[in-house]
Amino acid sequence: MIATAIRTARTAIPRLLAILLLSLLAGDPAAAINSPVPAALPEAGPRPAEIRVTLDNNYPPYSFQTPDGGHVGIVKDLWALWSQKTGVPVRMIPLDWGLARQTMDKGGADVIETIFRNSAREVIYDFSKPYARVDVPIWFSADLSGITGVDSLRAFTVGVKDGDFCIEWLTDQGITAFQRYSGFEAMVDAASHQDTRVFCMDDPSARYYMTKRGVQGRFRYTEPLYTGELHWAVHKGNTTLFRLINDGFARITPEERKAIEERWVGRRLTGMVSPQTMDLLVKLLAGLVVLGIGALVWVLLLRRQVESKTQSLRTAVAALTASEERVRTIFDSVTDAIFIHDLDGGAILEVNHRMMEMYRVDGIPLSDLNVGMLSSGVPPYTRADAAAWIRKAADGEPQLFEWHARRLDGSLFWVEVSMRRAVIDGNDRRLLVLVRDITERKAAQERMEYLSRHDALTLLPNRVLVQDRTGQALARSERNGRLVALIACGLDRFKTVNDSLGHAVGDTLLRAVAERLKAAVRDTDTVSRGGGDEFILLLSGRPDIDAVVETVASLHEAMAEPFQVGGQELTLTLSSGVALAPADGNDFATLLKNADTALHHAKAAGRDTHRFYAEAMNAEAVAHLSTRSGLRRALERGEFLIHYQPQISLETGAVTGAEALLRWNHPDKGMVPPGDFIPIAEDSGLIVPIGAWVLTEACRQAAQWHTQGLSLSVAVNLSALQLQRGDLVATVTRALAESGLDPLLLELELTESMLIQNTDVVMDNLRRIKAMGVQVSIDDFGTGYSNLSYIGRLAVDKLKIDRGFVADLTRNHDSAKITAAVIQMAHSLNLTAVAEGVEDSETLEALRGLHCDVAQGYYLGRPGPAEAVERAARQVNPFRVGV
Repeated sequence: MIATAIRTARTAIPRLLAILLLSLLAGDPAAAINSPVPAALPEAGPRPAEIRVTLDNNYPPYSFQTPDGGHVGIVKDLWALWSQKTGVPVRMIPLDWGLARQTMDKGGADVIETIFRNSAREVIYDFSKPYARVDVPIWFSADLSGITGVDSLRAFTVGVKDGDFCIEWLTDQGITAFQRYSGFEAMVDAASHQDTRVFCMDDPSARYYMTKRGVQGRFRYTEPLYTGELHWAVHKGNTTLFRLINDGFARITPEERKAIEERWVGRRLTGMVSPQTMDLLVKLLAGLVVLGIGALVWVLLLRRQVESKTQSLRTAVAALTASEERVRTIFDSVTDAIFIHDLDGGAILEVNHRMMEMYRVDGIPLSDLNVGMLSSGVPPYTRADAAAWIRKAADGEPQLFEWHARRLDGSLFWVEVSMRRAVIDGNDRRLLVLVRDITERKAAQERMEYLSRHDALTLLPNRVLVQDRTGQALARSERNGRLVALIACGLDRFKTVNDSLGHAVGDTLLRAVAERLKAAVRDTDTVSRGGGDEFILLLSGRPDIDAVVETVASLHEAMAEPFQVGGQELTLTLSSGVALAPADGNDFATLLKNADTALHHAKAAGRDTHRFYAEAMNAEAVAHLSTRSGLRRALERGEFLIHYQPQISLETGAVTGAEALLRWNHPDKGMVPPGDFIPIAEDSGLIVPIGAWVLTEACRQAAQWHTQGLSLSVAVNLSALQLQRGDLVATVTRALAESGLDPLLLELELTESMLIQNTDVVMDNLRRIKAMGVQVSIDDFGTGYSNLSYIGRLAVDKLKIDRGFVADLTRNHDSAKITAAVIQMAHSLNLTAVAEGVEDSETLEALRGLHCDVAQGYYLGRPGPAEAVERAARQVNPFRVGV
């Protein structure tokens, strides 16, 4: 029989297999990528005299150079065909990839080819649909091991092509140690001489140059890090050119595109199956036939055993059915759940119909049930408690308890359980368990307990609960020294709403007010309703009075937005009184009395305001809120301006850049010192929009200097709040794109304390900013607790020595030693050392003697308008620009 099957397979299978393999081998991925389009499309506008296309000249088979210097490849042929279709001349500009990017960005080309797409590039380019997919793995010397992916690269310097997308991708993964090469061919040559052992390269180019050099056996590669897609792209917003190019490529048929690709990558062999493959398939089929016969015999034997077992089971089931019918009448007549529990095996032996309904186990075999499946272990009782109850019942002590039970579908419900040991069918190792569903009773009890501590209308905590929480907050305050504030709030003229619109509208409005108040405070704070239109707020764990003032301001701002109630727009104001512990009391009653007193003064002062119980704090709070309110309007009214302080090279005396310093020209107060408003802007979060404005304005000014022939960098201070936001990179990218400033001329300053935070968002933001080419400096270095490993990992460019050390440089030996050590450390890390606060010529000469690189200070130039920096940059008098 087996021989016959093999002969049949040799004659019947080959044709089927051949057809299957031919259909698989004949697939063409290019045809799937390029679907047919109409041969002629409408013109998108006037035709240009010429289209300039720049691209990588080192990217086979798409674009590369022949030994005699000629430019060839798929992309060149496609553009030549495009030119024939459209009648528009095309000039190809093949360059090193970094130069191609620069040529495109500076307007030297209209189109850039063979470019990968990411979010940063989408800001400046409009991309075509992808026309090819390229795998990008990590290549490494064959004598290495342990290179499995991006995580294994952290101990290596990775070879990359300058400007390649792989740099951006690896930087996003935390890899920043690179050895850059001008092109892929140069990188393969370096790897062949073991100048680099690990490198990132697109798969087609790597195989081409390795084969060309005859070194393909020397390297291995990982799974692809990513699969990139090739596009062409034009400058952002050039829709006319984009449409012209897109329409031209639409005229190229799939057959024409396929012919060009096959010219450079070769054609596949189709319609052939080797004798060896056919022989292997026949042997495999023969083995399957043998296995099939064995399985058939085994099934026949198994069927006999199943029939025998089935007969035995039928007999057992008949006996079990008879037993069940004897007890079912009793079980099913009881309204509570009843089941019999086996003390030895833990199984459930018998259940009534109510038990199956209650636990939703209808249709589940009893053999699959046990007590553990029906217990939840949810507090206040644990499974250990359940085990103790069962143990006591097994010892002859009846048990009655409440229990949080679990149905088989996972839902929980409350039951009252009664269990006692019983003798059933002559076996005394049984527990008879009766279960009563008390869910509704427990819900009523919990509702009563909840309402005893919460307001029925707003569901906020009532005075009883807020008093309890105040006691806990005061106890914590004694241990950690933090402030506790109790705020009594009243809605101004709320009675008018009830009288004019009715109590139903008033109740709806009170619920809306409750939601706004909760949204204005932290989750750890408590908002409660004292009755009527009065609310009590408990703020715990506040570090200082400013934090309390910020929260009070948020409460009043939350009430400023009109309420939409019953199709009507209602406007409310809030009056509030604040008492602080321990200054205004050490218990709830005292604090509430003093907060009510402060609330009375707030209403007497004209309502829609707040008062602290201590008058001195009122003055401080009013000043704080006035500054905060003025800051909100200052950005809208254009009251901010930027002064620039020049930075001087101590080697040449030339102005190399300037630090952007924010100034506030208040319409009533005049120039407000930065120390009076910057901390408030940071506490209120206003520093984020203000900082974005400073960044945009500084980039615009630096770009203007560049157009005037002055290559000056601009330094902008970042706040901790900006650095921790997820949109920082987008803000920097937008400022650079709108101004056209070279990223190398932008420097972002951050303090040591920002690095200590080391959140994932902070580190990710810094890595991505560095990948853009933006400079990063550490301000006030030497006063914090810098982790030097962060400075190395983030490739910081500059260290700014704290002005306190510089000021005492010529008078304090310790300051001089610290300054010298910082400069020496900066140079050993290839960083630029910058000294702040140079106020006299002696300090300047001392810094020159220590080989400090850059200095700034009043002696070299005071902060002033941009025009003053321009004049200073054009002076020839070194070391004293006199801004």
